[in-house]
Amino acid sequence: MSKTDSNSDQVEKGHSVHESSISDILNAFTHTVSSSIQFNLKMSNALFETYLIYLNAASEYGKSWSNIFELEKILRSRIRMTIDKRFREKVFIGALSDAITDYSQFSKGIGLGKLYQLLSNRSSVWNNVFMEPIRDTLFRTPSEKICEIENYSLFHYVDAKSIRFTSASAKEGDRSVANQKNTPILVVYAFINRHYILDLLPEVSVIGSLLKHGPDIFATDWGTPSTYDKSLSIGHFVNKYMDKSIDYIRQITKSDKVSLFGYCWGGDLAILYAALHPEKVRNLVTIATPGDFELDDSLLAVWARAMKENYLLDTFGNLPGIMLNAAFILRNPIEYSHKYFHFFEQPRSLESIAEFFAIETWLYDSPPIIGEIYREFIERCYKQNLLIKNRMRIEDSNDNFSISVNLKNINMPFLNVVAKRDDLVAPDSSKALNDALTESYDKKLIEHDSGHVGLLIGKKAHKELWPEVGDWLKKRS
Repeated sequence: MSKTDSNSDQVEKGHSVHESSISDILNAFTHTVSSSIQFNLKMSNALFETYLIYLNAASEYGKSWSNIFELEKILRSRIRMTIDKRFREKVFIGALSDAITDYSQFSKGIGLGKLYQLLSNRSSVWNNVFMEPIRDTLFRTPSEKICEIENYSLFHYVDAKSIRFTSASAKEGDRSVANQKNTPILVVYAFINRHYILDLLPEVSVIGSLLKHGPDIFATDWGTPSTYDKSLSIGHFVNKYMDKSIDYIRQITKSDKVSLFGYCWGGDLAILYAALHPEKVRNLVTIATPGDFELDDSLLAVWARAMKENYLLDTFGNLPGIMLNAAFILRNPIEYSHKYFHFFEQPRSLESIAEFFAIETWLYDSPPIIGEIYREFIERCYKQNLLIKNRMRIEDSNDNFSISVNLKNINMPFLNVVAKRDDLVAPDSSKALNDALTESYDKKLIEHDSGHVGLLIGKKAHKELWPEVGDWLKKRS
């Protein structure tokens, strides 16, 4: 074969490869369009059904209803139940899963996934360097970053009664806080939303409420992950970052143990740590934390169990925050579109307006979720329910091998706070933890009449719940 023939053969091979690639992209595009149409048809049918409910209720109003506000309340309840029922049907969930899978494959084929990862890396730098300092100070309880472990930060909350840690004292391991009696608390946040929900505004700050009882309060800050973090595992955070943070807290406070305070998935991280390192944990407090994942029948949990997350994460690296926001909105799109009109139907004080927009900002300020951590939570917890069965394994501190997590190792006092009207984490899933932690000699369950977020920012919660939680911790310091 001549050199010319050889080159011609190479070109033909390259051309066929190029055509194959274009063919794959066109095939992925066709599947994406088809699955998107199917999903939108299912959703449109559900929304049209809610319109029929509206027409029927309006007809009833002309005959029997005497109170327009009562009508609105009943109407919203009927629509909510209808959407929830339709969005749980297998055909809808299958259409949703197929649409996300096909979109992920198409995005990978045309390079949209790589573009997202590049933009995500720049967004991570912008958030961590410029936005985080603003988030951590504006309307927040005063705090200071006392150390960085790897790419993550450990914060210490201070109030008027506290003396700040100085860099010199921290290095020397000396304590420079006035109150030495109370066990320090480490607040462990979820990866799903920004940590400031526990310190949203001075009037509704869980951190501020707990500080009144005198403990030193520290907090994990996961920051905004980049695609360079996509392979970090649950074990990495529990056995490296959390363990080093707790050892650091023990060193500078001269306390042998630390109380753990975990919210949502952060509560699961706290449970994992307490099971693996019980000798370092004084008390364990979980807030709206899923325990028995098979009992979590919330809409997001139902969808999560049906997702093929590998396609999504293979394309985007981490779970994009915008997809998380879309999932929250999709749970009840009518309610989301209605709430702004409903809020401004009557005059509001500046305080209530500020609180409303602070909550809305937090809801949509969702960082990406680290890919491997999301995969592990979905596969090991939501799909296999390994945590409550004492069969979950996570990586050790060196990432060399996995270690088994046994909830029977949790023998310290345990406080479980559950929201009765939680629509993000089923209350029964959370309450199951009290039965699972069989070796804890001092267990308490508090069921508060609120939703998932209302548990943290509700006026009633700050009047009744959080003083009770603070007293519980103080008595066990």
